[in-house]
Amino acid sequence: MVIIYMILGFLIFIVPLILTVINIINLFKKNKIKENLIDILIFVLGILLTALLYFVSGFKDYTESLRLGGLEINVHGPIASWSMPTVLAIVLLGIISYYLIRRKKLELPPLIIVCSMSGILICSIYMIMFLIQICNKNLLENAVYGLPYLTLFPINYILCSIRAVIEVTKKYKGKNLEAREYNNKFLNKCSKILYDIDTWPVIVIILAIPLTMLLIVVLVLFGQRPDEAIKAFLETSDWTLSSKVSPPSVIYDGHYLCTVSLKGHKSLVKPIRMGVRRGEKIVVNRQLCVANAFEDLIKEKMPRFHHFIRYVYDKYGFPLSKYIKNAWQADITYILMKPLEWIFLIVLYLFDTKPENRIATQYTVK
Repeated sequence: MVIIYMILGFLIFIVPLILTVINIINLFKKNKIKENLIDILIFVLGILLTALLYFVSGFKDYTESLRLGGLEINVHGPIASWSMPTVLAIVLLGIISYYLIRRKKLELPPLIIVCSMSGILICSIYMIMFLIQICNKNLLENAVYGLPYLTLFPINYILCSIRAVIEVTKKYKGKNLEAREYNNKFLNKCSKILYDIDTWPVIVIILAIPLTMLLIVVLVLFGQRPDEAIKAFLETSDWTLSSKVSPPSVIYDGHYLCTVSLKGHKSLVKPIRMGVRRGEKIVVNRQLCVANAFEDLIKEKMPRFHHFIRYVYDKYGFPLSKYIKNAWQADITYILMKPLEWIFLIVLYLFDTKPENRIATQYTVK
């Protein structure tokens, strides 16, 4: 088992760094180091590991509060989740464009070559925007969780694309291909321009505009907004390009039922509202309110007995919250607490004239 963990650790943390170093060397080295193999590994592992890291990071949108006090990554996502289709479409365009340039080379006519270069340009600009978005203090603060690895695939894509474009341009120049002849003067003129390698940079930039517009039209048909590519970065908080302010963070490390209310599956623990505990915002469900209302009643009717209950809870309840680290553990705790919740309710209805009022007012500002 230890050997398996070592292999996985090497694959996830060391191999991407090695591939990046080799990719940088290949950009400047005449005799490339296993160029085809390195490119395949960069794209296959890069896409898989980046997607895996982004998924397991559990990023939240700016509309959600962060959970303070736990062991998970504590940061909002650098990309708005509702904009992800647009982001993935741009990345897919970039990957397809790179494949055509890298694998097909001179098999393609100049028009397809420059269109592919335009796709690479669009994707590369977007990769740079992503790098600008995430390269701030949040990336460094969460380095222990591996977030800096999110920069590796965008960097490697840009490096691979530069190398592929330089290579195909040199090969076209070396072939001295003549422009095709057409009966139409306008087509002849266009053909001469396309077969003139020196005009490619201008053509690539010009073609990027209609290609972007076409991509936007397709995405709008699937429910995305025309400016979704930009709002993907703007509708976030805590990052470089963010323009939104997220709700205040909530805590769950002071009360294990607070932890249950926040971390359990909503369909089971049924959070009902936000509350305030010791000046901090928390997520509240009925079980938490009932337990606190019971404690409030005991404190009012039997203060000495309340001191004993408080002592027992502080000794055992608070440490218990540290072991509730995921939704399933919170769910189990919620279910195990159900019999006690019913006992608390029975006591409240027997000894309080307005039990529901007491329950409803828990964790509200008084």
